[in-house]
Amino acid sequence: MKRIWLCLALVAGILLLTGYSTGRVRGFAGELTAQLDTAVAALHDDDLPAAHQAILKGAALCQEMRQGSVLYLRTEDFLELEASLRAAASHLTEDAQEEALGELGRAAFLAESVDWLTRRWL
Repeated sequence: MKRIWLCLALVAGILLLTGYSTGRVRGFAGELTAQLDTAVAALHDDDLPAAHQAILKGAALCQEMRQGSVLYLRTEDFLELEASLRAAASHLTEDAQEEALGELGRAAFLAESVDWLTRRWL
């Protein structure tokens, strides 16, 4: 009987961890998408400081997510996202808006794929 309770406790623990990590990633993807939309809108309005600030805020979100969830999530996706956002920020400091928009598009695709991974059934 103790083995059955132990198995049930393990299954419940796994389900709780899965739900928690899925919720965190979905929240992260929503926040990051909002930052990317803000950056793209600021670039189209030629407001480079606001775009740069939004990009750096998105990169900080990626870094926080990567460092805070190293135990239960794949961190390569967050590394790629952060690298793409940092590259976009460096393009903005060099006044290369087209390259920054390209990197933002890549980051948006990566954020969407991370969000999609939380919505599929294994």
